[in-house]
Amino acid sequence: MHGDEGEPIGMADALMGRGERLRMLRLMAEEDERERNDTGEAVENASSRGDLCNHSKHAGGEDRFECLPTGAKILRYDSYLRHQRYYDDLKHINYQYIDYGIIGGGGVIIEQRKALGKGGIAWDAAFILGEHMVANEKTWRAGASTSYGARPRLLELGAGTGLTSFMIAKACRASVTATDLPELLDLMRSNLELNFVSKSDGNNKNGDEEKACTSTYIHRKFPDYEGSMGSASVKVLRWGKRVDYIGAPYDVIFGADVVASLYDPVALAKTFYELAGPNTKVYLSYKGRLDEPHQLFEAEFKKLFAKVCRVRPNTSRNRNPDVWIFEGEGKC
Repeated sequence: MHGDEGEPIGMADALMGRGERLRMLRLMAEEDERERNDTGEAVENASSRGDLCNHSKHAGGEDRFECLPTGAKILRYDSYLRHQRYYDDLKHINYQYIDYGIIGGGGVIIEQRKALGKGGIAWDAAFILGEHMVANEKTWRAGASTSYGARPRLLELGAGTGLTSFMIAKACRASVTATDLPELLDLMRSNLELNFVSKSDGNNKNGDEEKACTSTYIHRKFPDYEGSMGSASVKVLRWGKRVDYIGAPYDVIFGADVVASLYDPVALAKTFYELAGPNTKVYLSYKGRLDEPHQLFEAEFKKLFAKVCRVRPNTSRNRNPDVWIFEGEGKC
């Protein structure tokens, strides 16, 4: 979002530039794929079924991971954080699961499904936003409209894997709802069950034996991961579809890297507005890729909210220098 660096461009120009954005995204995807192949080959060569704490060696250090009985790999995210060497959002795409460690009342393990596209991947901006909101809980809790002792209600747009929502629910006394398109609902549900449903409740609701085996193994291996300070849920919410807005307004609305896509940035800004109340706080993290959608979003957002600012996150262990936090409040 670089609205301060020039005048926002018009909607007609944005529509005419859509083909150029598509071309840029294809080029980025090709570059990502080349880098994944370089690093993924080392991971595959190091992997052996059932071996705890395998190592994938790189110039800057080691990624530590564990292999599940099914052959799927769980990356130990803290091992990457100890030697952050480059900032490719898709660097961990070849791991089906990422173990983010204990966050607040319990741990967070996220499943990725790269077949779902970018919505099925855990992004740097999602992790950075999660840590930012956990660190600033007092700030967003102060404006909550709930009665004394009640949990603030938080809503995430474009949650994808649910990483940011589940980090917040683990660490904060809040009721958090992760939302996305229908095609991502199953992934969000799987990660909800993985992180918030105890092994005694069972995870085989859909008759998926492999999923049940994986969940049981993870719960036995990581018994401390079941705790949480808050609660989490998931549902479908399509931007601009008011039939999906049941439950609004929310105390806090947030999203991670939702502007850097081919979705309509103006519709996204209006969705935040329609889901917000007079005192709602809005948080977005983003990694600058395509200035045009950012400019359109920021221009529309500034029309809808009285107080808008962009800040550099300083509370996250992930040091990606290209990720910013965009904050807004005061519904006009």
